This record gives sequence, structure tokens and C-alpha cells, in this order.
Amino acid sequence: MNMKTKRCILIIDDKPQGAVAKGISSKLSNEFDIDFICIRTSAAELKKDDSEDVDSDKLMAEIESKISGKSIYLALTDFDLECDYLNGFDVIRMVHEIREKINFFIYSGNWEKVIKFVIGQDYKQASIEKLVDGINTLIHNKIIDCIDRSDYQELLIKYLRKNKGDSIEYRLSALLRANGEIKFESCFPEFKGKTFNEIADLIEGQSDARTEEWIEAVLTQTISYLVNVNQ
Repeated sequence: MNMKTKRCILIIDDKPQGAVAKGISSKLSNEFDIDFICIRTSAAELKKDDSEDVDSDKLMAEIESKISGKSIYLALTDFDLECDYLNGFDVIRMVHEIREKINFFIYSGNWEKVIKFVIGQDYKQASIEKLVDGINTLIHNKIIDCIDRSDYQELLIKYLRKNKGDSIEYRLSALLRANGEIKFESCFPEFKGKTFNEIADLIEGQSDARTEEWIEAVLTQTISYLVNVNQ
């Protein structure tokens, strides 16, 4: 049986992206099982009380709630969120406060505005040092591609098809989250009592150096089990 590749993708925009997500899922229905998480920054519940402005704290809480227990493969955000004090880079930083390793596509219909924000001035007048600093900003924010808003559906499809393979860390994290409330009790005392979701958070966030030791211990236990049952 041909198993579909599972992907969970986060999209953050000030405009609804449900139709785009549905279109991508439809085109890839024979290859992927995609779970899209769409967050609209202009939603009424994310505004400040008695104001049309986005409440950053509410947005942060919404992101944290929506991705809780999910293994996010990739995230996308629009740069221009129709807010004077919030743009796509602010959203990326919010997400990375929760999950440091998540890679991003950032898209826009006005790249001169994005570039000016990144390097702090018109790129035509910028020094090499300023341009290099801008590139480093993209790298630091784990932005793997900058794409035109009108093209992002097709470019995302190409990216998913090109990158079908998963790292062992991603696969393990996804399996842990599928049984997230179970508590770990075996083969690695340092993580005893942690839920599978908590261990997945550590793997994805690279926030605990012991995760590599834990993975090694789990793999060793798995091989030992396979040796025993095959003798």
C-alpha cells in the first residue's frame, strides 16, 4: 500500500488563506496528507479591546495554541500584514519563541518594501556590508525562500514534491505527537515522567542537549527488541 507523506504547514496572513490551502491539498491529494493551520492576523478575536489593531499577545497565544501538539514541517507568512507595527518578520520571531527550528517561506507583493526593511535603506544605495547583513538576517530567521505572493501556491507544491524525505528527528517527533499524552518511563531516566509531547518539543526546539542521547537510547532499545523477536 502506498502511504501518503504527512505534512503540517502553518500559514499566517492578514487575509484568509483557506481557499489556497484547499487548492494545494487538492493538487497533492495523491501524494500528501496535509494539515494546514491558517491564522488570520486581522481576525476580530485577535484585535485589541475596543480597537482595530492587532493584539500581539493574543496573536502569540493563538499561534502557541494552534501549533501545540503538532509537528510543523514548514511555515509561511506574508510580509505586509496591514499593520503599522507588525510584519512577517515579527510573526517569524513569535513562532521561533515557541519552536526555534521551524523554517519559513516569506511572501510579498512588494519586494522593494521588504528589502528596505531588511537592510534599512534602498538596496541600490546600500553597501556590500549592509547587503550581507540583510542576507544574514534571512538566515538567522530560518527563511529558506522569499517568494512572490501570487506564486506561492505553485512554489510550495514544488518544494513539497522536491523534499519528500524526512529526517529521523522529524519522523520521531511526529510519532511522539501522535501519542502525545503518554508518559515516557523506559531506557532513559533523565526523561522519565515527561509526556511524548514534551519530548517532541525538546527535539524540535533543540533546547536540551540530552535529546540526542535520548534518541540514541530509544534506537538502541528498538534494535534490541527487533533482535529478540527475530531470534
